[in-house]
Amino acid sequence: MQPRNEVILCASRDPEEELERKESEPDPWIIFRRHFEAQFKPLPTLEAKNIQVVLHDNSDQSYNIGDESEWDGFSDDEDAVQVVEHNETEAQLTKMSHAELKYFMSSKPPQGGPTSSISKSIIDDQNDFSEAANLRKDIALQRLLNESHLIDSVQNSTISGKNRHKATDLRLRALGSKISILNQKNMPLSHRKGIDAKNKERDTKRKKEARENGIVLEKATFGGKKTFEKRRDRGIGAPSVGIFSRGTLRLSEKDIKGVEGSHRSRPGGKKRYRE
Repeated sequence: MQPRNEVILCASRDPEEELERKESEPDPWIIFRRHFEAQFKPLPTLEAKNIQVVLHDNSDQSYNIGDESEWDGFSDDEDAVQVVEHNETEAQLTKMSHAELKYFMSSKPPQGGPTSSISKSIIDDQNDFSEAANLRKDIALQRLLNESHLIDSVQNSTISGKNRHKATDLRLRALGSKISILNQKNMPLSHRKGIDAKNKERDTKRKKEARENGIVLEKATFGGKKTFEKRRDRGIGAPSVGIFSRGTLRLSEKDIKGVEGSHRSRPGGKKRYRE
C-alpha cells in the first residue's frame, strides 16, 4: 500500500510549484551559450522580438507568442488576394524575319549579316543617282576635250558662229553620224581634196601640241563597227532548208523556190511536154 500512497502524493502536487521548479532549472541553450563564450568571444545579445508561429493544421490558424493576450479573433483581410507588381522592364526578344532566318539556317559563312530590303533599295537609289551624276560629268568632260581646239582661237568661252557649227558636227559624229553637216555636195574635187588636207594638217598640229604640253585629248574613232548577218547554226544532221520540229519538216515558199530554181518561160508559146 505504500507505493500507492506515493502516487497519490505525486498527483496532488501544486502546478505552481512545478512551474517554479522548471524555471529554477537552467535552460540547455543557456548552458551551451556559457560553454561557447568560455571558449570563444561572447555572442552579441539579441533583442526580444515577437515571433510569429504558424501552425499548419486543418484549422490553418496562426498565433503570436508575444501578443497572446491581444488576439482579436479572425479578420476578413486574411483571405484577401495578394497583388505583386514587377516594375522592372525586361528586354523583349526581337523575332527574326523570314529572310534573316533563312540566312541564319544556310550553310554559307556569315558576311556581316543580311541587309533588309529597305536598306538595299535606299542604297540602290543612291548608287543610281551617283552613277547618273558621274555619267553627266563624263559627257561634259568628253565634250570639253573634243571642243577645246575651237575655244583656243576665241577669247570668249562660249562657242558661237562657225565654231558652234563645228561643235555641233563633232557631237553628231560622236553619236554615229557618217556624213558631216559641213560637207558640200557640189564642189570641185580639187577644192575638196585641199580642204581635207588642210583639216588633217590642222588636226595633226593640234594633237602634237597637246602631246608636248601633256594635255589629254579624245580617242580617235575609226568609223562604226560593221554588223554581219550571222548564219543560223542548224546542228549536225539537220536539214539545210526549212524548219524541222516534232518530226515534221516545214518548207516556206522561199525555200521551195530556192530548191527548184528559177524557170524562165519561153516567149510566145506554151510549154511542150514530151510523151
